[in-house]
Amino acid sequence: MNSELKIGMLLPQSKQYPFLDRDFMRGIKLNGLNVKFYIESIGIGADEKMIIDKMQKLSFQEDIRFFVGFFGHRNIASVYEYASSHDLFLLATDIGSNLPYALQKKRGVYVNSFGIAESSYYLGQYLAQNYKNIATSSSYYDSGYGINQAVEIGLYQNNSEFSGHYITPLNPRENEADCMQETLAPLKPEAIFAFHSGIYAEEHASYLIKNKLAQNYPFYFTSFSISDRIRQEYKDAFEGDILVVAPWSENLKNKKNTLFIEKYKAILHEKPSVFSMLGYESGLIVESLLRDSDGIPALDRLIERMEDAPEGPRGKMEFHSDTNRTRFDHYIFKMTEDETQIEAVLKNNGEFIQKIMSDSTPVAAGGWHNAYLCH
Repeated sequence: MNSELKIGMLLPQSKQYPFLDRDFMRGIKLNGLNVKFYIESIGIGADEKMIIDKMQKLSFQEDIRFFVGFFGHRNIASVYEYASSHDLFLLATDIGSNLPYALQKKRGVYVNSFGIAESSYYLGQYLAQNYKNIATSSSYYDSGYGINQAVEIGLYQNNSEFSGHYITPLNPRENEADCMQETLAPLKPEAIFAFHSGIYAEEHASYLIKNKLAQNYPFYFTSFSISDRIRQEYKDAFEGDILVVAPWSENLKNKKNTLFIEKYKAILHEKPSVFSMLGYESGLIVESLLRDSDGIPALDRLIERMEDAPEGPRGKMEFHSDTNRTRFDHYIFKMTEDETQIEAVLKNNGEFIQKIMSDSTPVAAGGWHNAYLCH
């Protein structure tokens, strides 16, 4: 590689997670790529006109044909269409909080997703096989995404259903912890799936301290619902089984993940975040695509090289030809005070996302405009 290799970076900003863009760049740079990054902010990642304008600017002014972006889910189809119709290569990353209804693959556009909604779908299957009565707990904000819909599909396909939902209102009541108890206890759930992010995850943890629900039921969380800091600051809330569904954890035992964790800690002196890991995966893909190249390869050559996927912290980063998206297994991690173990492996055959992409958008499909976790 030489220093003339140019990559356009399209990164969102987040009040909820102010270091999202920084962590993503730290992850991608950890690969030691000998490229020049041209970084553009895309706000909260939901304004397709802004994103396209930034791509157009870098394409015309800097002759950049290779882009890496971290996007939301709303109106993103027009961004993918612009890249494809202008022969630009786009490696997109998302958190995967909503289901990609009718989002067809595009030539030269590839999506590496963290797959929160996909995790929730496979969790729904798992819960249906192991429990009869299942409840959910979420916030007004987080319930606006496709997580609840995904777990619901997983339950319904396996002849199960929810016993009920608890959603914290936008303006919580003074006795919200009691309201949560009064809503969920009569349902007599055998398990509760809780999905929150940022300040809403902390808010939820404060309720669990007061109502002690986590001592009475197994709680399944997303990886954004519970963090090391939340577990430490609200440790009295988590005395029962703490189960986290996700495609990745720093405790995932494989050589590539161990290498990533050790390298990140050695250089940056802290644990990597989900955003760091996603950036690192992007860097591995970029490194694979540009290996032994004096310049950015032609689009056809890049597409050809995408078939040779590298190994990453979550396993082989294979972009499947039916969707142009990565496909990873998901896990249920059981967290104790001393260690984290894999409780279950949720195998991903890819059929769920493939079907969603071929379906038309449901009339009732909603959700916030911004990228999940970003506001």
